Amino acid sequence: MSIVFSPSTRAFYPIDTWPHDLPDDIVAVEARVHARLFEDLGAGKILDVDANGYPVAVVAPSPSASELASQARRRRDREIADLQWLIERHRGEAALNLSTTLTHEDYLLVLRHVQDLRDVPEQDHFPSVIDWPVLPEEILATGA
Repeated sequence: MSIVFSPSTRAFYPIDTWPHDLPDDIVAVEARVHARLFEDLGAGKILDVDANGYPVAVVAPSPSASELASQARRRRDREIADLQWLIERHRGEAALNLSTTLTHEDYLLVLRHVQDLRDVPEQDHFPSVIDWPVLPEEILATGA
């Protein structure tokens, strides 16, 4: 099977079986080069185009400080959201005067953990170095 690459679409096309029109800027790619590119992509590299329009695999650029901060905030928000059920369950049990699954001390640990997560962006070396707070596993096990 013959394979071509289009720098404008950054896509490979099987020229023998592709049923649509091909872009005007296609270049032929040897099967071994194509296979090697996919090995490199599988190893974490990204697809780029060299000066002649040929596909190359390159090391992905490091994320910027703002990208790192955004990723960290998404993780923080996800971790907080993952604990809301535990907090809500405790509040509901307490409001109904039921025996609570968490002890009062464990409940306060969960609340402290959530606050520590909220404070992650205030750490001295955020976002390049983050000391992620860890909630003891035995507390999470109470909600299984």
